[in-house]
Order: sequence, then C-alpha cells, then structure tokens
Amino acid sequence: MNHFFSQLVADKKIKRQIKLLQTIYNANYPITLDEIADDFGTSKRTLFRDMKDLEHILPEDDIVEYNTISGYTINHTHLIEDLVVQVSEQSPLYTIVNNVYDEIFLTIDEWADDLFLSTSTLYRYLGDLKKILKEFKLELTLTPVAIVGEEVNIRHFYFHFFYNTNDISSMNSPTEKHQKIFHDSYSFFMKVTNQEVTTQHRSALYWLMVTNKRLEQGHTITLGEDLKKIVKHLRAYEFMPQFGPLYFPDIEEQYVTEDEILYASLLTLDNYVYEEGELYEIEDLLDAENLTLINTFLVRAFMALDKELPDKETLSLYVLYFRNLYFLTKLTPLFQKNSMEVNKLIKHRHPVMYTKWLEILSEDLIKEKFAIEYVEDVAVNLAMFTYFSQHGKSHKKKHVLFTFDGKKAYLNYLNIMVNSFVNQNVEVTFLVNQHITNKVVEDLGADIVIYNYREDSERLDCVKYRTERMPTEHDWERINNLIFDEQ
Repeated sequence: MNHFFSQLVADKKIKRQIKLLQTIYNANYPITLDEIADDFGTSKRTLFRDMKDLEHILPEDDIVEYNTISGYTINHTHLIEDLVVQVSEQSPLYTIVNNVYDEIFLTIDEWADDLFLSTSTLYRYLGDLKKILKEFKLELTLTPVAIVGEEVNIRHFYFHFFYNTNDISSMNSPTEKHQKIFHDSYSFFMKVTNQEVTTQHRSALYWLMVTNKRLEQGHTITLGEDLKKIVKHLRAYEFMPQFGPLYFPDIEEQYVTEDEILYASLLTLDNYVYEEGELYEIEDLLDAENLTLINTFLVRAFMALDKELPDKETLSLYVLYFRNLYFLTKLTPLFQKNSMEVNKLIKHRHPVMYTKWLEILSEDLIKEKFAIEYVEDVAVNLAMFTYFSQHGKSHKKKHVLFTFDGKKAYLNYLNIMVNSFVNQNVEVTFLVNQHITNKVVEDLGADIVIYNYREDSERLDCVKYRTERMPTEHDWERINNLIFDEQ
C-alpha cells in the first residue's frame, strides 16, 4: 500500500488488520497468532477478533487458510495489494473523499451517523485529512464537509487520489467511455499534427476522468493571460476548436471554454513519455532566454557531476523535462512532485547521485527562474534521467577492487560471494596479496575499493567502502548502489 493511501487509513484497527494481513502473506510458513501477537505487542484475543472481521471483509473462502495446529496462510493466487485495498476501503476518510468527489456534502453529525462514529472520533480523522489536503494547497471546510481551494489544485488532488489508490480499487475508475475519448482525441492529434508522440495512457485516462467530472459539476479553470499567450504558439493550437468536442463530449458548451482546452493540452505534458532524440516543439514552446538558461544549467551541472555532457539526443531528455516542468508549474507547482515511494527508492539506491543533483539545483539560478518549489523531487527526476541516459553506455566498465581479509576457505567463499552479488556489468579484481595504496589503485585503474578490515595507513583518492568482517546483505546492496552511483 502506497504512502498516500496509507494516510487515508486513519483508523488504528484497520491499520492493525492491514499489518496482520501483510504479516501472514509475507510469512514463508503457516504462522500462529501467538507469534504475531508477540511481534505486534498485541493480545492474541485482539488479533483473533481482527481475523473474524477480515473473514467478513474478505468473503472468499480460499483467501485465508487456517490450520488448528500450524496456523494461518494466505493463498498467493491473490495479490496482497488487492487484499489490502478491500480492508482499506472500510476507512472513513476513503469513504468521505469519494463522496465529496461526487458532491455529496454532509455535516459532521450526518457523517458521524452514516459512519457509526462519535463526532469526536470523526473530528480526529478529519484532522488527518486536513494534513493531507495541506500538501495539495487545499483546505477542508466542516459546514458541510467539503474540499476548497483553487480548481487546478482540487483537480490535482483528485487525480492523485484516484491514480494512486485505484490500481486495486473499483471505485471511480476510468470507464470504457473514457478509454474511447482518449483513443479518439489521441488519434486525432496524431493525424492533424503528423507527429509520433508517446503518451502515458493510464495517467491520461485518470486526468480525463477527473477533468470531465469537474466540468459536469460546473467547475471551470481560468488560466493566466501570459500562459495562454505562450500556449497559443503551439502548432496544434489551430486544431484545438476541433479537439474540444472530442475531449469533452456530453459537456455543456458553456463549460468547454478555450481555457479548458488549453488546460487539457498542457496536461499532455504530465503524461509525456521521454524518449531520446525527441526535441518536440521546443522552439515553439520556449523562448531563447529560457532555452539558454536550461542549457547553461546543464553544462554547469555535468561539470559539477564530473561527467561528460551527454550527446544531443540524450540531452534532449533533460531539456524536455525542464520544458514540461516550466509550463506545468505555471498551472501549479504540485506537478513537480513525485510519489513518496519513488523519492524514497532513488534516495536509498542512489544517494550519491541524488545528493549531487540536490546541491546543484539548490545553488543554481534555474531554481528561482523556474519556480522550483519541490527541489528534492526535481533532483530525484534528474538522478533517474542520469541513470537512464548513462548506465550501460560507457565504453569502459567500472572497475571494483575487492581486498578482503580472511583465513583458510573464507577468502574462497568471499570470492564466490562477490561474483554472486555484484552487478555483472563491472570489472572485478579480487586482490589479497599486497597492501592497497593509491599507486596500486591507479596502476589497476580501479574506481571503487571494497575492504572488510580497518585501514588508516593511507587515505585513498577514490570511492571506498568498508563492509562488516562478514559482509551482510546490506553490505552487498550498498556495494551495488555504489557501483550504480559511479556509472
């Protein structure tokens, strides 16, 4: 379950049931409630009641299997995400957000009656929802319960809500009608512009669903004149009057404004699939000043990264990203954000590259000029582009020097471990018969030195990492991360 969805599960009982379900699912053996209770710090009786509740939430007989002797198992023909969402949808906040989206506005007392909660408990849950909405620059009113703020941010919240929770949920998902709208409008665009542009299909469907829903309810967007003036320079602008009826069928004509059509065209930038060599309409969308700013930034950045500036085709990925960032930010800075899971993954796996990009961005003029509010998220994207564009393209493999200490067969064992755990796209030297100095490193052409003993006699002028005496799984993961960071 992703972080955004977990924030909506305010009820402690539901959170415990989800954790219980995940624990049984992840166990490699039938697990007893005694074992789980010990880990949870919860009574066996409480967990037994939770299992009874789960039997009603998960009605299929074959999902959770119980043996009176060995314990509980879960049939792995089911995905854990599917099971978790069935439990999570019991969350009051999930129910409230779905109903507010459908413009069912109830008072606190009415919601408390509907959800069989005390008003004090409901106030506490809504306090959690307020925190989530604040991240989207929105507020929650309580008389009645409703989400308020700028329309562009409201749409962004609902897109994020459904896109991140509906991987496994049946509520408010794109329909066949939305799929047809996407197909017709996308085909029309490709035909009239004679351009092959790859679009992220699923993301586009959710934007289409939310946009049409808000228009059906009479909520429209007003764009700034400066932004409208720039977007009108698009070659596709002349076809937009024809595009409107395709993208907004069954919407009252008064709501299908020029601003809404321009907004829909800008949303394609959020669904953009970055492919090398595609310098699609950059000259039409960015003026010379902004293009110079981007190119100057990239030259400085790659110098700071101590990497060669990529070739023109690869560099276009970065240019297109900044182009899209520039225009989407003019709608709302929220488009700069990634999911917490993506940020966490890249920071964990590639800390060196991420940190370098973060430092470069934080000190550069482009941060202010492009109104980059979420610097960490942009740094994560630049790190991902760097790995995509450079990993595996180097003519010279990275050279990793292992200098382990151990007696008898232990060194033989470690040698095998190196070959088993380390990225295969590297050159490996296993050297144990001499003291490692900068001269040895230079003569071997090693980029990274890995060792499992204390070494203070000489400071090596390269990347190095000391493992435990007996390298752990964390050590092997960190070694591979270092190799990846250096590529």
